[in-house]
Amino acid sequence: MVNACLDRLRRAKGHPTTPLEDIYPVADRTTQVDTAIVVQQALMRLPVEQRAALVAVDMQGYSIADTAQMLGVAEGTGKSRCARGRVRLGQLLGYLNTTAGQR
Repeated sequence: MVNACLDRLRRAKGHPTTPLEDIYPVADRTTQVDTAIVVQQALMRLPVEQRAALVAVDMQGYSIADTAQMLGVAEGTGKSRCARGRVRLGQLLGYLNTTAGQR
């Protein structure tokens, strides 16, 4: 009985905690997630060749030359796929520029 009481007292004793600083308010995280979803959907609307080139160069950080080699195309082809993909993505996501300036 005494041990059970001691166990209960130990469990009831608070454990020191340190609050975590929330550097991203909930509204900002929600906006980031919403934007990521919209960008992902727009990327999926691109032709697969353009999408592959853009993801490799702009998201993964590969050079145009490395990307072209990975995709088995000439460097100029890789460069043009990125350029065309960026233009199309800009058209699909153009409305984001108007909302970003309002914040």
